[in-house]
Amino acid sequence: MKIALQKKRISSVALISFTDIIFLLLIFLLISSSFITQSGIKVDLPTATTAQKEFTENIKVTLTRQGELFLGGVEQPLAPDELSARLRDMLIENPEQVVVINADEETSLKQVVRLIELVRATGAPEFFIATDVIAGEPDTEASFAP
Repeated sequence: MKIALQKKRISSVALISFTDIIFLLLIFLLISSSFITQSGIKVDLPTATTAQKEFTENIKVTLTRQGELFLGGVEQPLAPDELSARLRDMLIENPEQVVVINADEETSLKQVVRLIELVRATGAPEFFIATDVIAGEPDTEASFAP
């Protein structure tokens, strides 16, 4: 007696190599995303519960506790006139950019106001003051007394 053997075709795609590639891409993205950080200038940002997300195109201006001014990823402090000139050039190149002011929380209000005036004088259409986000609900009964 002869038994008929049927040869079945394998109709599934070998997904082993595909999953390996996806796994490697996932590892690459996780590792590379850990290198995306803010500039190396140490600034303790004030905290706020109503902070907003960053825009994709922005110019970071940093004011340190010692009153030093930095622009973008530049690691050397700039004089106010030099900062103004560079900022103006960057805004002429791309007027849609938003200026984000990173001021240390220990910086005096007088220095921050001077920086805001400098940013406005360059013709920046918008600027924001960076803060760190506090987890939880906003404190509606915050005291503003000295």
